[in-house]
Amino acid sequence: MNRIAILICSFACCLATLTGHAQEALDVLAGAYHQASYENGDKFFQAGPYVRALFFNERQQEAIAVLEENIQLARKRQDGKYAAYLYGLRALNTFILGDSAQAGRYIDSALVFSSRTPDRKIRGYVYYCQGWMLAREGREVDAVNAFVEGLRLLENTDGYTYQSSIYSELYGIYANWRATDLQAKYAFLNLDLANKRNNPSLLFDAHMRMGHLYETRMAQAAGNQSFVDSATYYYRKAITIFERNPSKMGASPTNLAHAAINLANLYLSMDNPLYREEAEKYALMAIDIARQYDHSQFIASGYGILSTLARYRGNTENAKNYLLGALAAASAEKTMNMETLPHIFRNLAELSEEQADPAGALHYYKQYVTAVYDVFDSEKLELATRLEAQYEKEKQEQLLTHLRLESEKKAQQIKLMDALSAEQRQALEVMKLNEENQHQQLAFARLQNQQKGQELESAQREVVLKSRINRIYIVLFAVALFVVVLLLYAYRQRSKTLAQQTDLHRLEMGQVQQQNEISNLTAMLDGQEQERSRLARDLHDGLGGLLSGTKIELSGVFPRLADPVAMQKVTRSLNQLDAAVNELRRVAHNLMPELLLKYGLTEAIREYCNRMSHSGLEVATEIVNYTDSLDTNRQVVVYRIIQELVNNAVKHAQATYILVQLAQTDDTLYLTVEDDGKGFDTAALDGRKSAGIHNVQSRLDYLKGHLNLISEPGMGTTVEIDFPVANNPESVGIEATGG
Repeated sequence: MNRIAILICSFACCLATLTGHAQEALDVLAGAYHQASYENGDKFFQAGPYVRALFFNERQQEAIAVLEENIQLARKRQDGKYAAYLYGLRALNTFILGDSAQAGRYIDSALVFSSRTPDRKIRGYVYYCQGWMLAREGREVDAVNAFVEGLRLLENTDGYTYQSSIYSELYGIYANWRATDLQAKYAFLNLDLANKRNNPSLLFDAHMRMGHLYETRMAQAAGNQSFVDSATYYYRKAITIFERNPSKMGASPTNLAHAAINLANLYLSMDNPLYREEAEKYALMAIDIARQYDHSQFIASGYGILSTLARYRGNTENAKNYLLGALAAASAEKTMNMETLPHIFRNLAELSEEQADPAGALHYYKQYVTAVYDVFDSEKLELATRLEAQYEKEKQEQLLTHLRLESEKKAQQIKLMDALSAEQRQALEVMKLNEENQHQQLAFARLQNQQKGQELESAQREVVLKSRINRIYIVLFAVALFVVVLLLYAYRQRSKTLAQQTDLHRLEMGQVQQQNEISNLTAMLDGQEQERSRLARDLHDGLGGLLSGTKIELSGVFPRLADPVAMQKVTRSLNQLDAAVNELRRVAHNLMPELLLKYGLTEAIREYCNRMSHSGLEVATEIVNYTDSLDTNRQVVVYRIIQELVNNAVKHAQATYILVQLAQTDDTLYLTVEDDGKGFDTAALDGRKSAGIHNVQSRLDYLKGHLNLISEPGMGTTVEIDFPVANNPESVGIEATGG
């Protein structure tokens, strides 16, 4: 019980810190709002974060007053983006307060004003608000359409916060529809966007989605430990992000309780006594946060986990008390999951049987049966709602197909009318030509009647001569035109050929330069490893043998000494020789780790981290999904990088805890070395004077990888590295031999 009290005290301190940060954030937002100006419109946008903070701190009336004041001013602006933004926010807050009809009218106003602005970001935000409300009204098909339109408008804008929110909403809808592929698509899109923006609030939300994704896959593929590890990793990462950045989190602290409950359930599901303390730790954390913000659902879930742990330990009385606490919390929650109560009543009945309390067991079994009937009725209602949504979706798809057919039919009719119009124009032109021919024939007839035979012959000769001249002119013009076209074609072909040759030459020069750089880098790494190997063998075989021989000689002299002082000095010398031999073995092992060559990278890293740990420093290791996919040469390079980063942390960071993580996806390896040391300002880092970072970067160039250095004074240091798993076909191997 003392350990539980200590955990509760620590979590209470954490909650006090979060509450303090929340009030501090509200003060900062209030100051920014009051200092902003209406002239450039900045105050309208500052009103949004300020209003959300007021709602979060249970000051709804103040938030509504601020919104109404700004909406009345924004309606007078020519550009509708300010009124559209504020009406969208007003709709969300009104919906949360329970007035969905009025919220619908506000979102209609937001859509009207958004049509008066070219700002795609604001228009995308309004569609996000509409989709958010439709999803919570059970109209998920309409919500998806609104979200897709919002994403289209937000593309190529700076509205990444709204994009992330839409990704999360689509993830939730497709999770309900059990569309696993689409669910995974939007989870990874959300994580990619959060990593690019490096926003703590977005990162927390994205890691929560990833944890839920792998938890879902874990349930679908029972026994797959990799899914369990991935879900645990992402939930722990989410909690770490929240705790490190409480003042920057847009999420409510109850979301931290949600993450803690999920993590506690994961540890409990592993059915391993080693993880039960972790499950208890995170369950207590969730309970304390939920109590602070009166969130009964997480209180009930936390007590349920503590009850299960108490049953594992054989303490049925504590288990029953925890369940009664869970029942009280569940009864106070209006939106509690209907499956929670049957689970609580069944466990209470079982505990009453174990305590030989048949009356209590019978009472709780009756409550269990009643709750099961309620769940059954609720599931039937949910099924009917889902079938209705599916029917609406199919009806909209049929309507869309009908509209497409009507559109195609109208297009065909237009083409037919165009063809008829063309035929009529051709007929009219033929009639005009016939009329002109008739006029020419009449004129020619009159000319024949007026002229004599000689004039007729002269006219005929003149016509023939002109006809020949015209044909000559036409032929000459055609020949000239052909020559010009031919010259232009030849010129274009020559220009294109020269450009292609220039591009090909530039590409060949780039490839030659790249091959030279790769060869130089490979040769350098090869030389380093050969020199390490040689030094290791020389130290091990030369100096090691000499020290061992010296120890044997002194050990032979020791029994013959009669002087106690001399015996004490010889004993001290023997101890110093033992220390020197051990230090020599450690140096030789660091120069060329034989464990890496025999058993692979995973065992080498774990052995190295264990060896570096001591009473003042813990060096931990986490290997996630690594499948020994690297060849020996690349494993040596990765091992050297880890050595360099850990040595840097030990020498410069004054760290007490260092975490080495190695994770693999399908085609990429991720290496993270994180310490809790004193940190430093990355902007003041001089790469030319930092030999450690230079060594890491030179080895990383060989792996075709990327390095991301994150550090702040007093906040520790995190080095994130990623590189492809596939071998580089142009790389030259690094010789690695044991000493």
